[in-house]
Amino acid sequence: QPDIIHTHDNALLGNQLIRLRRQVRVPMVASCHCLPQFILSYLPEGRIVERIITLTSWRYLVWHLNYFDAVVFPTQVHRELIVDRGLTAPSTAISNGVDLSRFCPDDSRAAEFERQQRLPPGPRLLFVGRMCRDKCIDLIIRAMPEIRKHQPAHLLLAGRGDEKELLQSLTHELGLTSCVHFLGYVPDEDLPDLYRSADLFAIAATCEVQSIPTLEALVSGLPAVAVNAGALPELVQDGVNGYLVPPGDSVAFGRAVGRLLDDPKQARAFGRTSQKIGRRHAEIRTFRAFND
Repeated sequence: QPDIIHTHDNALLGNQLIRLRRQVRVPMVASCHCLPQFILSYLPEGRIVERIITLTSWRYLVWHLNYFDAVVFPTQVHRELIVDRGLTAPSTAISNGVDLSRFCPDDSRAAEFERQQRLPPGPRLLFVGRMCRDKCIDLIIRAMPEIRKHQPAHLLLAGRGDEKELLQSLTHELGLTSCVHFLGYVPDEDLPDLYRSADLFAIAATCEVQSIPTLEALVSGLPAVAVNAGALPELVQDGVNGYLVPPGDSVAFGRAVGRLLDDPKQARAFGRTSQKIGRRHAEIRTFRAFND
């Protein structure tokens, strides 16, 4: 006899709740953290296939969410995308939230962490997340030759996933093994120091509905370079706390990173602004919003 039922699943488990609606008279709330574009990144290329899958996925997602009494999205951008496609159920945007007590600038710890982890000399470009196709990590790797025209930068890739071997092969093919470093899985307790050891954060995914690693990077005081897609522009504001570049353009991505690395004063200013933007997503606000 719960007061409310909340699902974070928009497929099999969520559909089981829909089937129970006639039997269980309890308010049902769904969280939605997906977009059809995520599915497309794992399918063979082809306009007809993409068109069919896109249309079917959007229709299913909207149909599914409209069965719930309320729907929660992590960002306003994500919410508006679904509303524009036909969502009529009451909905709101509540950020994933970030722990400001853990993720924050702390120069006193960075040097020791860098020594323990044997990190390469700076400047350091950081990505944290799954090594999967939808993250478009290959674009960041392909941007490294352009980046290194500006500064002898190193790319740190933290995470694991199905694409790791392919990304390592790409790194070898491009002759970048000396400046692209695969850190593998980084324990949660080490993540704050990892962010502090970087000079800027990079993300090239095109279907992010928010991006928790980007949030963690911002409150850690990092400027960011991201693609202008999904909900990333809510966190990375062009010319304010970093730069936005067109999706799929590794040269533009590299130039944006190089522009930041060439201007440390501007990068530090962007980093301070990142903290201000990130603090708006403090997890205590998330808890209060869900309670309300």
